[in-house]
Amino acid sequence: MNIAYISNDIDKTKEELLEKYSNIYVFEDIDLKLNLVKEIKEEAYLTTDVEKYILIKAVNFRIESQNALLKLLEESPDKVTFLLLTTSKYSLLETIRSRVEIKTIHYQEAEIKIDFLPERITTKNIYELLKKEWSKVELKQFIMELFKRIKNPNQRVLDNFELAIKLVDLNGDKQAILSLITLAIRDNNGNI
Repeated sequence: MNIAYISNDIDKTKEELLEKYSNIYVFEDIDLKLNLVKEIKEEAYLTTDVEKYILIKAVNFRIESQNALLKLLEESPDKVTFLLLTTSKYSLLETIRSRVEIKTIHYQEAEIKIDFLPERITTKNIYELLKKEWSKVELKQFIMELFKRIKNPNQRVLDNFELAIKLVDLNGDKQAILSLITLAIRDNNGNI
């Protein structure tokens, strides 16, 4: 039976699936595109003597890609199990959801502590943020929590926070992302 894993931390879930299943092939992108589905089909139809798992990890499953994937899920080759991994079951078409077992994995979100006021951010605060080790989920939570605390953000701050969230999703450099938002906050406060 093919499985769709829905997780609030797909990177962590991917690592756990790699430990759980042997003979696993991973196909991942932010958006599941037709060219990736073609590669998945090619791998699925390669014969094997042992059970093969194909992990398909994406945040956005494009409709045309899901339609191409549908026939593969309906008539899975022998000894092949598909594992879909995404952040929301609603990113999958109903026709896909009806052909997989859905498993939800929710990790406890870390409590994000911000011990400074954004309008009084200092160079020391910025340095402390840059040297901290952040997981993708923690960084995204921190950015959203920090944004909530900003009083009267200007357009540059709004744009930079929106860009920062996109960059986190694209696995951008964490220090560059933090620099982007902290400098925008300082600029918003008139500190630069």
